[in-house]
Amino acid sequence: MKWNIICRIGEEDAFLPSVDESVERCLVLHFSGGARNEMVRESVVASIEKRYEATLSGSVQDLLYASMGAYLADLCIPRRTAEDRWAREFTLHLPVFEQSRWRKASNSLAEALKFLTGDDWAISVRVRSGETPRAITPTEPELPEIVCLLSGGLDSLVGAIDLLSDGDVVAFVSHHGGGMTPKFQNDTFGALQSRFENQCFENQFYVVGPQLGNDGENSMRSRSILFLGLGVAVACALGDEVPVVVPENGLISLNVPLTKTRVGSSSTRTTHPHFIAGVRQVLSDLRISNDILMPYRHMTKGEMLVNIGDSVALETILALTMSCSHPEVARWDGATPGTHCGYCFPCLIRRAAVTLADLEDADAPYTIDVRRSEPTGKRASDLRAVKMALTRDDLTKVPKFFRVLEAGPLPPKEISEFADVYERGMSELATFLNRGR
Repeated sequence: MKWNIICRIGEEDAFLPSVDESVERCLVLHFSGGARNEMVRESVVASIEKRYEATLSGSVQDLLYASMGAYLADLCIPRRTAEDRWAREFTLHLPVFEQSRWRKASNSLAEALKFLTGDDWAISVRVRSGETPRAITPTEPELPEIVCLLSGGLDSLVGAIDLLSDGDVVAFVSHHGGGMTPKFQNDTFGALQSRFENQCFENQFYVVGPQLGNDGENSMRSRSILFLGLGVAVACALGDEVPVVVPENGLISLNVPLTKTRVGSSSTRTTHPHFIAGVRQVLSDLRISNDILMPYRHMTKGEMLVNIGDSVALETILALTMSCSHPEVARWDGATPGTHCGYCFPCLIRRAAVTLADLEDADAPYTIDVRRSEPTGKRASDLRAVKMALTRDDLTKVPKFFRVLEAGPLPPKEISEFADVYERGMSELATFLNRGR
């Protein structure tokens, strides 16, 4: 089954491609109205331009709508509709201002999305009506000169504290699709703002797709293309050279499959270096000069905590952040909703890092302490996978640069550094799991 994802912008946009209904289906994403099963709720462009009294260029708006369209396509189309019940086939139909630039950018974006989501992507562009907007950036000296993604997690807190403690004025960009995520983002930002007064600018966005009943996909492998699109848009509103910082530790960015069976939904590539390189290529094709920086790509989570610029700020705000992959399930264990489960892979990495930095007393609570009471059933899958990976690495002695390449291509000049961060990150997990036993 092939899916045509039709993005419409403007009330008069009624574009509909010719399709073979026997093998193709359509999903309409209308960003300016439409029927209930087409309407997209967002105010991203308007809110950015109003906040900074700026005008986003045609290329930036094109990229922003492309990222929103790809994100919503991933969420709205169930993987069970694919022939193999996993890899879907998408054609994203996108109205753009800068059509000539998309001749190359469309291929770059399709390749980046394919690596990110595991689906087959094609980008089909058409001319967007209206005069192409030219960038107008603000001139006020007190505005931010750097953008940082703020997810509400621990890595993003470290990135924020390091920038703010250096005296930077920072535009923080957050995205949420519902659930408890806004609470952790708001609590974290509020604490940062209280400590670093006049240095924090909040930019929190939501993008909600059409109401399609109970259908949909929850793997959300595409969320980082939207996050990056939002970050780049805010950066462009502030100036051509304003960078976007993606604070993510190297072990999570690589996300090397822990076992041979964990290559599908368990091995996401949201900040993998190859995907980030793909997005950088899209920016280059569209002549967008704002860069994407990953300053912690060669560091473990524990090393990020140990080397932070303001340890007092970290200790004060640490417990407000959320790293758990499913904080909502705590209620089923009789715990307060929003409590870390303690047994998912992100929780294990977080606890290993916090233990290394001797910050356990400042950390948030966990439903299960895996060092004292091991989870059972499906809950034990991540812990079993970590132990199997540690055993495999000890027994096989396979060079670590082979291991890190299992998750995707890497820059040749950085393979040794990525191999080292993988080894140190797994060592943090081993030390944590063996402590007190």
